[in-house]
Amino acid sequence: MQPFNPTENSSQKPNSRKVRKQEAKLRRRRGVVRVFRNTVFSLVGIVILFVAGCYAVGFGTPWGNTQRLALAETIISTRHYYLAHYITTSQEYTQLAAELHAPVVASGIPKLVKVAAVQTTAASTASTAPANPVEVHRITGPGYNGYVMLVHDPRLVRLVPAVVHGSMGQYITDMGKQNGALAGTNASGFEDPNGNGWGGIPVGLEMVGGKVINPPQASGDWATVGFTKDGVLVMGHYSVSELQNMGVQDAMQFHPELVVNGQPMITVGDGGWGYGPRTAIGQAKDGTVIFVVINGRFQGGSGMGASQRQVMDIMLQYGAVNACAMDGGSSSVLYQNGKIINSPSTIDPNGQRHLPDAWMVFPTIHDAQVEQAAPNTATSNTAATN
Repeated sequence: MQPFNPTENSSQKPNSRKVRKQEAKLRRRRGVVRVFRNTVFSLVGIVILFVAGCYAVGFGTPWGNTQRLALAETIISTRHYYLAHYITTSQEYTQLAAELHAPVVASGIPKLVKVAAVQTTAASTASTAPANPVEVHRITGPGYNGYVMLVHDPRLVRLVPAVVHGSMGQYITDMGKQNGALAGTNASGFEDPNGNGWGGIPVGLEMVGGKVINPPQASGDWATVGFTKDGVLVMGHYSVSELQNMGVQDAMQFHPELVVNGQPMITVGDGGWGYGPRTAIGQAKDGTVIFVVINGRFQGGSGMGASQRQVMDIMLQYGAVNACAMDGGSSSVLYQNGKIINSPSTIDPNGQRHLPDAWMVFPTIHDAQVEQAAPNTATSNTAATN
């Protein structure tokens, strides 16, 4: 038996306590790592199950298939169209893309439209201003709300090009105040190669006062929408010389056509553009110009927004003989009396998007004619060189 050595035992006790502390610390660390790892694995598993469930419902049930394709339609009509690949088959994607490019149907000056003489007040006869040039109605529907703006004298409506700085367009509030307009909506779409939403380069034809600012799209699915000097809305696929021969003053291009010669253009499905904020222009038999601006993307108390078919139905309800969609999404905006009255879905801190141009409503025919005779030359030069 070894004799008791107090010095040896006293030196071992602190070491053993230190070892136990280190082991306890290591166990705690391993426990934390284990909990973190299990949590991550669980979350990944939940996400995988959720995605798999969504795919199973979206591809395997009638209800899910309908919702999936509606979402794909909505995505494919935006600048992030490529994301629709992830929720569609290649055949579905091709079909949805084709629906966005329906050929233009309308042609010629519509015979159904007869611009009515607009009643003027005694005090404003010299300037030919109607008593109530702009009439705005609030509308609601499933998943959306918005406005219908009626302009009873179409000769008060014209296309106003933005003052473009570099590749940045202009707010509609600035355009309205700068030009003395009473009201207006967005019109053309715009090139956006970097995803900045600057809106300075219009897509398709931009013609103001008979002068071409931006050349037309050559493809047959872009409808030209313009007004003659008599205030008749013309839609179709035309060359610039054909438009000039018809007496068209202002014109731009977008799609799809909604109503042609009183007939609905969307007879199957919802139009192929999904649901979202919308803008459209049309004209009734008496010449009244009909603007529809729809809120969407859960702005202003709305849901996702409206389909093109729903916008078409609104146009028919208000007596449109011809109607065409304008640019939508974050660009959809309605201006009146110096302010925005709808709820645009843009993330711009000013609550509106930069635009390449806008349909504007002027107080008098004289004001509109002066503007048509002298489009903004600074804008014309800038847009033509981009």
